[in-house]
Amino acid sequence: MMMEMFANRFPDIAEKETRCVIMPSGHDLPAGSYYFSESFCNDKQCDCRRAFINIIYENDLIATIGFGWEDTMFYEKWAHDKSMAQDLKGPILEICGIKTRYSDNVLKLFKEVMMKDTIFLDRLKKHYNMFKEELNDTEEDTDMDELEDFNPNEHTVIDLCKERGTGLDVINDNNREAFYPIIMAIEETIWTYYLKDKSLKDSEVIEFLKNIRDNIFSETGRFNELEDNIINKIKLVLFLNSYDKRDLSLSISSVLKSAKLHRSTGGNRGYLTFISHFFNQMKESDDTKLQT
Repeated sequence: MMMEMFANRFPDIAEKETRCVIMPSGHDLPAGSYYFSESFCNDKQCDCRRAFINIIYENDLIATIGFGWEDTMFYEKWAHDKSMAQDLKGPILEICGIKTRYSDNVLKLFKEVMMKDTIFLDRLKKHYNMFKEELNDTEEDTDMDELEDFNPNEHTVIDLCKERGTGLDVINDNNREAFYPIIMAIEETIWTYYLKDKSLKDSEVIEFLKNIRDNIFSETGRFNELEDNIINKIKLVLFLNSYDKRDLSLSISSVLKSAKLHRSTGGNRGYLTFISHFFNQMKESDDTKLQT
């Protein structure tokens, strides 16, 4: 499951219907305009009836709210876990989302204002249904057929990169979701390797990522086992999505930046601990849904 911005598929409607709250001075949040940008899960088979709502203030993403609009009983049945239901129902500050010093007050604003805004709530459900209907079963089936025949060794990264990608020149909090398929593929591969080799350290991961960044487009680049695994996963993402060379370089650099940041704040395995926490939570959630 991957959360995708509603605006990716319906840019014109998103431009007109993205909710904006204008905050006057004298409140817990700075005065100005707060935009509530919607994202939904792009798994055709998933009917979670939830949204990630990224709140943007002064062109900065300041909070990610998870919100499910059905009752608790629906999420208990959907997740097969009563303990998870309340968080799925929300609204909550998403664990894997953006958190800033404004996040708690943004959540308070959402509860006190947006939860009473029937126009916003009805529109959110309408956008969810539009988004789900837009997901194409035929494309998914085609992707699965092609995926079964895909052999990464038969392709080069350069050949799999498209001539035109996202068109973005930088990754920031407002557009990061567009690069999630590449970023998540890299980090999940690192996490999987770390599960088998607990001696791995952030410093090694950083050097591996630097080598990939500097040599991934080179025909003479030399890579170790983990680097090869990452590149093969990248090839698969490029095969299934429309990314160009710049998109790939930006994504690798973004993961490298994250590894350096978490190492500096969390020690020798700060980054590995960070991604392990994230993917372990995702795995536990998926395992729970499979239990009946």
